[in-house]
Amino acid sequence: MVVAKEYQPSIIYIDECEKVFPAKKKKGKKKGGKKKLKISDPMNPARIKKTIAKWKKSAKFFEDKTRITILGCTSNFEDGSKKDFKKFFEKQIYFPFPDYNTRRMMWRNFIERHEGKLKQDFPLQTLAHISSGYSAGSIKQTCEKVLTTY
Repeated sequence: MVVAKEYQPSIIYIDECEKVFPAKKKKGKKKGGKKKLKISDPMNPARIKKTIAKWKKSAKFFEDKTRITILGCTSNFEDGSKKDFKKFFEKQIYFPFPDYNTRRMMWRNFIERHEGKLKQDFPLQTLAHISSGYSAGSIKQTCEKVLTTY
């Protein structure tokens, strides 16, 4: 945070926000095999929440002219505390995963961009079905890794 203030304008990016703002576990339900980390443990992502919240509340740190944006991203929104997300971040933008028709068009587009030739009977619908829950970036990355030129 201090570095971000020194080198403004700055963006602080928090990936996997669900680990920084975890949902409270209901009593009686335990996840097997996971060791609970203390908040002071440097391996515990939740320590970031406490530190940033402290800076965010400090009127001296965030003045009207401060140009720092805190950006958080998660692909497992349901694993995080919705209450904490809303309290910490001023705005939330939800980007849903693409639907079936969009995935089908993306598969065709990304395959053709990598000089892939699709036959009339190529089962694009199968790719679209099995890639449910994939983001556009995941589909693109799959095509980049799998398709090669001769």
